Amino acid sequence: MASLQFLTLLFKNKWLIYILLTLVPSLAISSYLAQHQVSVAELEYKGKAQEYANFHAMTIEHFLGETVGRLEMLATSIRVQNNNLNGVEKILRETMGKDPRFSGFYWASTNGDLLISTNKINSTVNVSDRPYFQEAIQSEKTTISEPHYGRVTGRYIISIASPIVEHGEIQGVLLASLRIDEIETAIQNLLKDEMIIVYDGNGKQLIKAGSIIKQDSVKSSMNVSQVPWTISAFVASDNELIFWKTFFISLAVILTITNILFLLAKYVLLHQRLKKEKAQTEIQKLELIGNLAASTAHEIRNPLTGIKGLVKLLSEENGDEKAQRYFNVIQTEIDRINAIVSELLVLGKPTAYTLRTYNANDIIAEIVPIIHSETNFMNVELNIQYAEEDLPVSCVKDHLKQVILNLTKNSIHAMPGGGKLTIQLEKEADNCKITVADNGVGMQKDQISQAFNPFYTLKKDGSGLGLTVCKRIIDSYGGDISIKSMPNDRTEVEITLPLSFE
Repeated sequence: MASLQFLTLLFKNKWLIYILLTLVPSLAISSYLAQHQVSVAELEYKGKAQEYANFHAMTIEHFLGETVGRLEMLATSIRVQNNNLNGVEKILRETMGKDPRFSGFYWASTNGDLLISTNKINSTVNVSDRPYFQEAIQSEKTTISEPHYGRVTGRYIISIASPIVEHGEIQGVLLASLRIDEIETAIQNLLKDEMIIVYDGNGKQLIKAGSIIKQDSVKSSMNVSQVPWTISAFVASDNELIFWKTFFISLAVILTITNILFLLAKYVLLHQRLKKEKAQTEIQKLELIGNLAASTAHEIRNPLTGIKGLVKLLSEENGDEKAQRYFNVIQTEIDRINAIVSELLVLGKPTAYTLRTYNANDIIAEIVPIIHSETNFMNVELNIQYAEEDLPVSCVKDHLKQVILNLTKNSIHAMPGGGKLTIQLEKEADNCKITVADNGVGMQKDQISQAFNPFYTLKKDGSGLGLTVCKRIIDSYGGDISIKSMPNDRTEVEITLPLSFE
């Protein structure tokens, strides 16, 4: 009820509720979905960049491996010269012109002095202080240096040292200067849409190939196994475009859904409001009818008593048989009017009585003889099922009797050819439940929905107030009355009254 009132209050401000229920959720959800899509795309770009980094790392490793292999083959050719410096120099110079990745070849003694050079040397050059040279001497294996400026050419190069070992002794060291720009060219030839930057072990940039115009890019890195280099691949991302594209598409879809839900909510709320207004109208109508009925009943009862007495006197004075028949009809109709007036009085003010606590089992037991006489007359089988325990209810005994008698009377009339009438009492949680059931003609759904309306009846001579009075009485006790029925099968009227524990 509180939530319904809150929604009703909000719907009075249509723009506010529209913003709260449609626009704000749509914007929030669309932003979330767009950001999620950006995250997914970010992972895809990350994976793509990692593939590029791995690929170019493999390219550099292949380049270096091939270069080392070439140098070691050259070292094998030099080994057969048996320290013939002229022969060594000839081989180095011939090789120099065939492989552009090398900027120079050198033959160094074990002390680090350069004895032969394919490039011009103006003074004595010693490389024994170079870490890569010392490593080659100690390990007797080919080593690759960190990028450095060469002492002969002055260029930024990578040196490769391959020691030549003969009979367990190092005869000399073959040195080669590898051009870094050739590595860059090799990478450049394999570029697609990425940018590659190669860093040395100190984080200094060695190579940069390709370019990315957009500032928004994704980076992944891979280390080179042969040298302490790191390959970083950068891939341009369209995160902003992806975000806004996903955002607007999601916004259009979600706005459509939320608008449908908004209209549905308005429809439900309007339906509830109409239902509530209808219920209030029925209550007001019943109150009006009750007040009018009470005042009218009092006004009718006084002259009706006088008429009844006069008719009785006239019938006693006039013994004509035909006149007596007329008097009997008048008396019957007066009794019928009097019964309607009694119902009107109950309909008007059913709460104007003092409530007391009674055992519902006892109340039903007191009216069983009356019900039994009517069922015998109509060839109806009566079955009473009392509760095994006391059912204390707060009520006016005569009123509750009237309710049960009205219901049993309706059930008996619904079985003109005979049948079975069952009255069952039982305890259900903290309530007393009384069920009046028959296997008569039953009721349609539209008839059930109108059954408690004033003056609605299916009987030719009915007033249409019986069930209205029953509901008014049960409602005044804080109880509930409902009807379940199937046409040509059965009808059940359930009364629920709160138990009194005083």
